[in-house]
Amino acid sequence: MISEKDLLNVRTALIVSLSVLVLVILWKRLRQHILTKDTPAPLHAELVGLELAYHPARLRVVVKVPGDQRIQTRLLDQVHAPFHAWDDAQLQAGEHTLERTLPPLADGVYFLEMATATQRTVRQFRLQQA
Repeated sequence: MISEKDLLNVRTALIVSLSVLVLVILWKRLRQHILTKDTPAPLHAELVGLELAYHPARLRVVVKVPGDQRIQTRLLDQVHAPFHAWDDAQLQAGEHTLERTLPPLADGVYFLEMATATQRTVRQFRLQQA
C-alpha cells in the first residue's frame, strides 16, 4: 500500500519535472525564433564546395548567392596571411561555379578566403602536385 506521504512526494516530483520540461521547451523555441528571425545568416553567400584540379592547378569554388553580391576571393598561407587575390566577381542570385587559377605554389596547406560586404568564409585545402 502506498502511503499518503509517498503520493505527495511523487506528485511534487512530477510537478517539478513538468516545470523543467516546460522551461526547456520554451528556451528551445526562443532560441529557434532568434536564429530564424534575428540572425542575418540566410542573406549570406554560402561556399557550397571547393574542389582542387591540376594541370594547370586551379580551384573550382561553388557559391550559392541569395541576391546580387560582389564576391572577393583571396589565397591565404598557413598563418592566414593573404598573398594572392583574384578579381572580384559580381554574381546574381543562384548557384555559381568560380574557377580560380592558382599561382605557382609549393605543395602544402593553403586557405581560400571568400568575402562579401557582410561576411568572410575561409576553407582549407591541401595542394599535392607531386
